Amino acid sequence: MALSQKGASYKNRAHIVNDNRLLAEALDDLASQTQAALTQGNFGKNGTSAPPSAPTAIQVTAQAGLFTATIVHPNAPAGVTWVLEYASNPQFKNAITVGLAHPMWQASLPGQVLYFRTAAKFPSSAQSAWMYLGSSAKPAFVR
Repeated sequence: MALSQKGASYKNRAHIVNDNRLLAEALDDLASQTQAALTQGNFGKNGTSAPPSAPTAIQVTAQAGLFTATIVHPNAPAGVTWVLEYASNPQFKNAITVGLAHPMWQASLPGQVLYFRTAAKFPSSAQSAWMYLGSSAKPAFVR
């Protein structure tokens, strides 16, 4: 399947169309595919894009050592991924970082007391602000 994007343009297009219609069609196709890749990758005009909005909440449960984290991010933009961090301390020193393509995560970590936080990002952006289980001032733990 080819990428497609209408309205892509490039310098001197009008002149090239007048001189060589076939070359103009080939360049139109390349410009269109380049624009589609920029759009689908969430790249800005100057490369990286602004980070997406932060998730609105994170919900974590533990049962018999099985931790389940669900990231709440209504209307998450297309292409967003999430970063989940968990640690045994509320300062998140030596935290474990997990990249997620879907807003749910599970792991068997029996006998642990853990703190959680999450953020959103695009492949080409920095991450959003952290959303903590509890708050940034007083993270909540799950055991």
